Amino acid sequence: MPVRTRCAVVLLCLAAVLLPLVPGAVGRDVLQSAVQAGCLALAWHHLRRRRHVVGLGWGLLVVAVSVLALSDLVTALEQNVWGLRSPAAPSHLVALCGYVMLGRSVLSLDRHRSRGRRLPGRIEAAIFGTGVLTPMMVFLVTPILHSDAMSVQAKVVTIAYALADLVIVTVLARLMLTNGSQSRSFTYLTAALFTSLAGDLWSWALTDQGPASMVAGVKVVWLVGFVLFACGVAHPSMETFISGGGWAQSAPRQRPVWLMGAGQAMPAVTLLVVLALGLHASLLVIAVGGLVVSLLVAARMYGLLSRIDEQSSQLSDLARSDDLTGLHNRRSWNFELARACNAAAAQGEPLNVALLDLDHFKRYNDSYGHPAGDRLLRAATQAWREGLRPGEVLARYGGEEFAMLLPGVSLEDAVERVDALRERTPAGQSFSAGVAVWVEGSEPEQAVADADSALYEAKRQGRDRVVAFRPHADSAPSSQAAHALRTVVQPVVRVRDLVVVGYEALSRFDPSTDAEDVLAEAYRGGYGDVLEGSAILSGLRLPDRPDKIQLSLNVSERAMRSPQFWRIVPARLDGVVMELHGYRDGPHDESVAELLDRFRDRGARICLDDLMVSEEDLERIVSLRPDQVKIDQSLVRGCDADPERSADIARLVSFAQAYGVAVCAKGVETVAELLALRGLGVPYVQGYLLGRPEPHWVEPLQPALRVGALPDWQPLAGTAVSATAMS
Repeated sequence: MPVRTRCAVVLLCLAAVLLPLVPGAVGRDVLQSAVQAGCLALAWHHLRRRRHVVGLGWGLLVVAVSVLALSDLVTALEQNVWGLRSPAAPSHLVALCGYVMLGRSVLSLDRHRSRGRRLPGRIEAAIFGTGVLTPMMVFLVTPILHSDAMSVQAKVVTIAYALADLVIVTVLARLMLTNGSQSRSFTYLTAALFTSLAGDLWSWALTDQGPASMVAGVKVVWLVGFVLFACGVAHPSMETFISGGGWAQSAPRQRPVWLMGAGQAMPAVTLLVVLALGLHASLLVIAVGGLVVSLLVAARMYGLLSRIDEQSSQLSDLARSDDLTGLHNRRSWNFELARACNAAAAQGEPLNVALLDLDHFKRYNDSYGHPAGDRLLRAATQAWREGLRPGEVLARYGGEEFAMLLPGVSLEDAVERVDALRERTPAGQSFSAGVAVWVEGSEPEQAVADADSALYEAKRQGRDRVVAFRPHADSAPSSQAAHALRTVVQPVVRVRDLVVVGYEALSRFDPSTDAEDVLAEAYRGGYGDVLEGSAILSGLRLPDRPDKIQLSLNVSERAMRSPQFWRIVPARLDGVVMELHGYRDGPHDESVAELLDRFRDRGARICLDDLMVSEEDLERIVSLRPDQVKIDQSLVRGCDADPERSADIARLVSFAQAYGVAVCAKGVETVAELLALRGLGVPYVQGYLLGRPEPHWVEPLQPALRVGALPDWQPLAGTAVSATAMS
């Protein structure tokens, strides 16, 4: 506010506070009228400077307060000049008109504030208003109605004042539930009206002759209300109260709760006051008031719960559906796949899984633009959806790829069903598809991997076709490799006591074929990521896996960069350590760390395999934050007789332990190497000396090897932290 306005407000406040010191009723009435006139002059002055808000409720509000000030002036004339004290005196009529106009102005502010929108807080304000009505009925209305000293006119006037105040308070409570924290003007206005209400209650409590009987203290309270009102009109933020600004959103969530709590507590507080003071009051009024408030609260809670249910349903639909096509999304597909597998197993019926991929969709996007591509996806999915039979499920698997469940039909019939959808594809487009049968007892992801293998084969054969997955078909090299795959495990042993603490799963194929050669050939054929995913599933499916034992599975950077790979990997990998191959798929960047975090999100821990002591390897420990590292066997071999290798191992162990990373040495084949590693502080080892790769879980080492075969075998100090990291 301007400096002049602030000075005027200070002077008006000072005059109001000094009113009780003025001698004589006439002098106090004159000072009261002067303060009211000053407040109104200040309000009218600032209202004229903002004429565009006059018709939005503010003009009527200032007029209403002016009429109330006029009623106080008429009251003073009646008491000091005319000697009138009748309930039908002109001052009462003027005051009632002022109260009606005041209530009308507050309602007008609310209407213009909402601008036709349904703003929150109606029921909360009704709860608060009903709660306030209870003590008003008990302490004011009921005693007035039963009073023999008051005339009927006096009773009507007093009750009218009370009801007018109640309406104003209720509307203000409704306005308080919108975000008024940024409007100081509204804060002043609210404080002014509640202050005036406090003055009314005080005046009614002083005597049974109605609101015309006022003392100096009551007048001070009323005058403070006038000053606050003038501040509200004069403050620049009065425009934001109507124009929007910070009022567009709902108020803080705590405010409705506090308002409803205050309204609900009113009947109980009223009863406590009656009992504490020993007053004679109608318990029926209190009971009815409490019942009405409780019903309103119950209605509000029912509305909130209904809204929560509706929003939960909407969120569930959004979470389970694809924004563009309206089909099931990936999350929903995982749920439907698991449900369909359980149903197929329970009913003994076949279940087919299909993957569909629009042919050359990237070329279509490049030629016609992404909006056209989106339209094609919507049109295609709508056409396919119309061709679905009951029980069949279609989902958007990602990008231009879709997944489908076909229960209760054979593999040949499923291929025909998918081929029928292919003919429905609009705009002259086609798709390639792979179909596979889910084998009862296997993981649902395996059927997806098989369908994906068939999809790759369909693309390899020229696209625009549907291919069935057949494990022994010559046309599916990925299937041959996956089904020739077998998994063996090699134990990981704790050095200090030679206890088996984990196993590494290793892939084996034909005895005369090297696994790395098979994997390289698979990547050249376009299915290496599927083969790596199948190897992971094979390791996880090994039966009778020991409890509380970690299983290490190998993965390459190249596989992690493939979306197909992540579709195969299970959603949970608790108790699993993913070992990242030492082979680098291009320069290291942040994407590798992000891909490893995807494993962490599924519950797995991370290990870096085949580490040497190069600066690059040490940098990877820092940047990729593994839980474990494995020393390459080329560095371990002969370390007992090579001081340079021993120094490199000691450096790597020290560096890793400084970052809280457990260390395991691979390829231990002699007792001398084991003793050397023990002396260098390596906490974990694996190699032929401690257990060869076998198709079953290797039994713990024999006691003779633990103690008798190794000289001076004592637990190593300083390995407890690393042992914890491994386990």
